[in-house]
Amino acid sequence: MGTIADYTGCVILENIRKALHYFDSTEGPLTQDEKGQRLHKNINEFEPLILSFNQAGEYIRTAKSIAIGERVCRVLRPGTVFSESVFLDELAVEMVAYGHARVATIEEAEECMQKSAGHPLIISKVSGEYLEICPSYPPDCVYWRAERKGLHCLQRKDQAL
Repeated sequence: MGTIADYTGCVILENIRKALHYFDSTEGPLTQDEKGQRLHKNINEFEPLILSFNQAGEYIRTAKSIAIGERVCRVLRPGTVFSESVFLDELAVEMVAYGHARVATIEEAEECMQKSAGHPLIISKVSGEYLEICPSYPPDCVYWRAERKGLHCLQRKDQAL
């Protein structure tokens, strides 16, 4: 499972880079591939959920701390569409402390999500809690790329167990 330390120390970037490289270097579905199965397990540990704008707002409004920063994976693909993620609670505090995000109000976080209309919102678990809301960019998002390789990992919040 990804941890707050993975995010602040940029380990998460290296893991995403490796996954994207593997997706780019293989053909077809990875459901029967041993490395694909391990990758699927690692991705599923983030328990990514697709959220509606209102569901994202619920997470934002109940957070103790909020920060906004560039999508973590965008560093790997700087030419992609710019959008910012919302970090919550302990992850928000640490991302600000490491200079990866700025403190935000509820209104600023909701406005950030609104600006990204058209990008599916995904919330991910970090250190066991849902702490990152990302306006994903499907062509480059590790979750959407996994889905296209047959490694199903995305659920809608209302369908989660």
